[in-house]
Amino acid sequence: MTSERVAAGIDRVLALASAVVLAWGVLVLGWSPFVVMLLFWFENVVIGVLHVVKLVATGARMGAAGLVGGVALAAFFTVHYGIFTAVHGTFVVLLFGSGELGRHAMDGGLAGPIWVMAGHLLSERDGWLAVTAIVLLHLSGLVQWLARTRGAPPPLKEVMGAPYGRIVILHVTLIASGFLVQALKAPVAGALLLVGLKLAYDLVSLGREHRNAAQKPARENPTAALPG
Repeated sequence: MTSERVAAGIDRVLALASAVVLAWGVLVLGWSPFVVMLLFWFENVVIGVLHVVKLVATGARMGAAGLVGGVALAAFFTVHYGIFTAVHGTFVVLLFGSGELGRHAMDGGLAGPIWVMAGHLLSERDGWLAVTAIVLLHLSGLVQWLARTRGAPPPLKEVMGAPYGRIVILHVTLIASGFLVQALKAPVAGALLLVGLKLAYDLVSLGREHRNAAQKPARENPTAALPG
């Protein structure tokens, strides 16, 4: 329980640090709502890459046959999730970024917006700092997950579908909020609203994840919670 509390505290600090970096970018560096949306899209990419690691690691823990299954599912996930992420990026560019990126952003089909968005993100002043904060947050989650599931790896199918629910709910909310931001014609307040919504979602979802992890041993072994 204590180690889970420490892990939860680390995740909260990293989530807050990520939000502070984004808010600083908005208030000091003049980042637009589109740049904020761009960073949230980049977070999807990070989640996808680290999820491939989860699939392969889970399969490897199940032996040779499991490793083959993990690699096969990782390959399928890469294609499926990659298309999902590319389509999401296209929507972000079409709905919020055409003014900043220009019409050429849509050249090259789905791949066009990806390269344009990546170049735009990494050309921003201190954009690398925000990128690093996002990567550290999810690397922390990966390390904790690998340690938590070391003794009892979850089924590969369960691991496969884990990221989709979070991403769909979060980004439907953010895109809907993006339209509100455009309607208000207040880019700074709108960008901060997006950062606040994302931080609130992260804190709630991280808290739920750690509570479930702390309760899992008791559910699996009810006698462990009884006095000796």
